[in-house]
Amino acid sequence: MKIKRLEISGFGRWSQEAFDLSDGMQVIFGQNESGKTTLRAFIVGALFGFPTKKNGHNVYDPKDGSQYGGSLILETDEGDVKITRLNRTKTTLTITRLINQTEIIDPEKWLKQKLSPLTREAFDDIFNFNQEDLTRISQIKSVDFQKLLLNIGAVGSTGWLDVMAEFDKSADKLFAPRANKRPLNIAIKEYENATEELHQKSAELDDFMLAEQALTDLESQQNEQEEKILTVSQQLQETQQLVQQYQLFESAKKIEIENVPSVDEKQVVQARRLQIEIDSLNDNILRHNEALKNIEVPHEVSDDNTDQMVLTKAQVAQRNLAVNTEKRTNLLKQKEQIEAQFEGDVPKGLTDSELQSLSSSNVYLLSTGALILILFVSIFIMHWPALWMVILSLIVTAGLFYKRQKKNQIRQMIQKAYSPLNIQNIKKIQPEVDQYEQQKMDIQSLNEQIEGQYDSLIQMIQPIALKLDIQILSDSLELTIAQLISVQQQESLSEQSKRSMYVQQQNQIVTEIQQQQEKLSEKLNEQKTIFKEYHVTDLHELQNTLDQYNKNEQLKQRYQDIMNQIDESTRQELLKYDDETQLLEQKEKQQKHLTILQKHAFELQSDIAHYKAQQEQRTSNDQFMMLQQDLANQKTELTQQFGEYLAKKMSVKWINQALQDASQNRFPKMQQLATDYFQKLTAGRYVNIQFDKNTLQVVRNDRQKFSVVELSTGTQEQLYVAFRLALSQVIKDIINMPILVDDGFVNFDLSRKQNVIALLTDIGRNQQVIYWTAAIHNEHFDKVIEL
Repeated sequence: MKIKRLEISGFGRWSQEAFDLSDGMQVIFGQNESGKTTLRAFIVGALFGFPTKKNGHNVYDPKDGSQYGGSLILETDEGDVKITRLNRTKTTLTITRLINQTEIIDPEKWLKQKLSPLTREAFDDIFNFNQEDLTRISQIKSVDFQKLLLNIGAVGSTGWLDVMAEFDKSADKLFAPRANKRPLNIAIKEYENATEELHQKSAELDDFMLAEQALTDLESQQNEQEEKILTVSQQLQETQQLVQQYQLFESAKKIEIENVPSVDEKQVVQARRLQIEIDSLNDNILRHNEALKNIEVPHEVSDDNTDQMVLTKAQVAQRNLAVNTEKRTNLLKQKEQIEAQFEGDVPKGLTDSELQSLSSSNVYLLSTGALILILFVSIFIMHWPALWMVILSLIVTAGLFYKRQKKNQIRQMIQKAYSPLNIQNIKKIQPEVDQYEQQKMDIQSLNEQIEGQYDSLIQMIQPIALKLDIQILSDSLELTIAQLISVQQQESLSEQSKRSMYVQQQNQIVTEIQQQQEKLSEKLNEQKTIFKEYHVTDLHELQNTLDQYNKNEQLKQRYQDIMNQIDESTRQELLKYDDETQLLEQKEKQQKHLTILQKHAFELQSDIAHYKAQQEQRTSNDQFMMLQQDLANQKTELTQQFGEYLAKKMSVKWINQALQDASQNRFPKMQQLATDYFQKLTAGRYVNIQFDKNTLQVVRNDRQKFSVVELSTGTQEQLYVAFRLALSQVIKDIINMPILVDDGFVNFDLSRKQNVIALLTDIGRNQQVIYWTAAIHNEHFDKVIEL
């Protein structure tokens, strides 16, 4: 059972509000006083009835005067239903099936059956807890906490443990072995003193003592009789429990489990899906065959393709014309780019000597210096006169100066022609200047080709244009040709398109039929493979095989569940009886025996009363009788007090034993789950939980064992949470309810809180968990409702 939506008309601080809840781990986040606990109380009230003002309970009256109550939308095994409870004092309950919007006739009975065997108290003990539960764990004694864990499988054990603790505490106030001031200790002491005083004076009263001895014998017989009654009562109670267990045991024996081969439900679903696809494919093939019969393809008509061929050639010619036009445009752009770099006309390219004249004058200076140096060296070696040396130097210098001036004149002419470029750019632009003349010739050639192509193209399309009454656009021949082709093809394509459409439809249908037939053959083979695996011939037989397998598995589970409720010793006892009649006969014999013993005890009590009356009459005015009376009064008071003490101590024992018996039927499975959960909660620190009679121990990862009383408070809380969550999983096959946790781990440290959140998230994969919290800063949740 899952809660899908809350619709609150008026409940506490919530009025006219709705909340959509998700499967799995649903987190509801809100600060203190934001209404988290109110939402949890609304869920419990909608399921089990709203609280009353008895015992000072909070009834959550709406603060704004809205109508009290609201609705829950639940997902059940019968589909989604809407449970609506309105008004607090005169509550009305309606349950609506959402699939057909019909109301259930007897909603109280229907809801009680769906929630059975849960009551509000059982729901709180198993599926609903908060921080107060963990706080209470930290406040009780460790030994009492161990009892709580051992009896957690019994619904309502918490209340019984409180009663048991109260009885034990009250009994200890009456008597303690080494105490002197407890009421029962004082009474025993006074009784012993009075007895001693009475014995001192008993020698004078032989008759009284004889009678007293007889009275004592009778009282001893009465005590023995009471012990027999107690023994037979216990035996009768055990027999009654065997009778109750025998019915379960017999029902398990009557379960007939067959040896049915396993069936993979996924393959059955696959076979059903294949059958649906096979039926669909057969329908499609039949429909396509009918459509194929209704298609009539018109006869093909002859077309004159001459104009079409001409226009095709015209398109080719137009593309060539466009290519040459684009080439001319590119050349013109290049030519314009070169011309834009000069102020006047584009000059001619430079010769090698002209390029050399643009070189730096540093060469001239170096050569002049070197020549003069050579002359000086030569004159010095040959011992020429100084005059000759001066004359030669002047001649060489004049020649070099003349050559330099000539080169400067050439450089100035070049710079003027190439203005405004500098010498570096003049050298760089030489390849483009050299290509300039060739570009002009190429442009002239392209102009001649374009003119010829244009005239030829006009002559080619003009007859067709006149025929089709279309004006030739000289500036857009491509558009004109496209218009001619379009108009020329309209008539011929009209008929061709119809025929092509029919042929295409026909071919498409044939292709689809072939594809459908191939798919059909493939699906049939897949289905036959599944049928062959389970030795069946059709889907109906396969479904019957699956149903038989599921039924047999349910019987196995039912048998196992019943056997889990009966412990091994009880099963061995039940095997001693051939049928239930023997048990009933034994129960009847024990009942008769108990009646006889009770009757005999009543007779002994009457005799004792008779003897006591005689003793009182015999010594009514005697001092001894007064002592006897005082002693009798003390004995009566002591007996009453001691009876009260024993009753409370026995009640503690019986309650504890009853809770243990109630929990042990489901304890093995719960113990296994609790061990797994406890290991996760403690991050692997504790690896096992062992249960032996009345003792529970946990095993650490180093194999060291600890009793519950030796654990820290935090670890005890983790152990308690593990058992609570395990119990909710153990009874999930009987009743599957959402787990409600209201800020249950605010005192956990970060590591422990992360472990328990991870465990709740894991449980949420198969069972809805609703977690209210005021802090989600360190956790990441997929489904969060912020209040």
